[in-house]
Amino acid sequence: MDFRDLEAFVAVARQESFSRAATQMRIAQSALSRRVDRLEHQLGARLLTRHGRGVRLTDAGHLLMDRSQALMRDLAAVEADVQSLAQEPTGHVRLALPPATSEVLSPLLVKACRDEFPRITLQIREGFSGAIHDWLLAGEVDVAVFYSPEAAPELEIVPLLDEPLCVVVPADMVVENEAAFPARALADLPLILPARPHSLRPVVERYAADHGFQPRVAYEIDGIRTIRALIAAGLGCTVFSHAEIAGDIDAGVVKAIPLDPRLSWRLCMVRKTSARATRATEAVKDLILAQISALLERRFWRGTLLAGARRAETRT
Repeated sequence: MDFRDLEAFVAVARQESFSRAATQMRIAQSALSRRVDRLEHQLGARLLTRHGRGVRLTDAGHLLMDRSQALMRDLAAVEADVQSLAQEPTGHVRLALPPATSEVLSPLLVKACRDEFPRITLQIREGFSGAIHDWLLAGEVDVAVFYSPEAAPELEIVPLLDEPLCVVVPADMVVENEAAFPARALADLPLILPARPHSLRPVVERYAADHGFQPRVAYEIDGIRTIRALIAAGLGCTVFSHAEIAGDIDAGVVKAIPLDPRLSWRLCMVRKTSARATRATEAVKDLILAQISALLERRFWRGTLLAGARRAETRT
């Protein structure tokens, strides 16, 4: 069986279309069709049936698809293992970041990776904590950096940074003490917060419960840019870290006031414990640590570097 024929079949089955699969694989549709025909002839079974909107799998096609996907994962793992033994880190690393963190960290990581490890291909996905958690468990990303991840036996969580959270209010809002915002006063604010499973929501709710009040959520918004726009328009307030809204603070459209008592969340590096640790993945993890430390020194991130990050720095 020719692996290229099998690869063609999987592409068509996933796309449910020869034309879409041909575009994805960047080959002529006629060549793709010949590969699938050859595979069906070798196996002596019809794998796909055509219909007006594309193709569907036969029973034999479903069986081959299940076995093929597992085989391709194994082949990808073999490739990654062999590449990890190369003198220079080589391979494909899939990284997940929250949107606001990605906006700042991604350009630094891409540039550092290009300069130091040109044979590493870096793929970056953005998502909220709940989605990133699912991607890790499904093996869709190799490493992730996000706030307050949910503990799971399948995940290795390394705390990197303890970052204080602030009350973020419109710039023209009158606040009695801009050096510290009392926890109980948070109960009177119309808050704009992301819905669960965003990691910020339970952090704020636990803080409110510890201080005897229920947060007044005026709007549930899952996009940080939209939240920032609503606050700048005077439509509410939120709780975020300084790094999340640094640009708006510099522009003078919002102001951030530390909470009293202090509220913080933890930036963590997370990977699936069963995932193979390649040299490329380890190299990207080292780059992440270096850039986070640099941003902390520049006071972009406010907070304390934790033992996990310091141990990793020592290792490198």
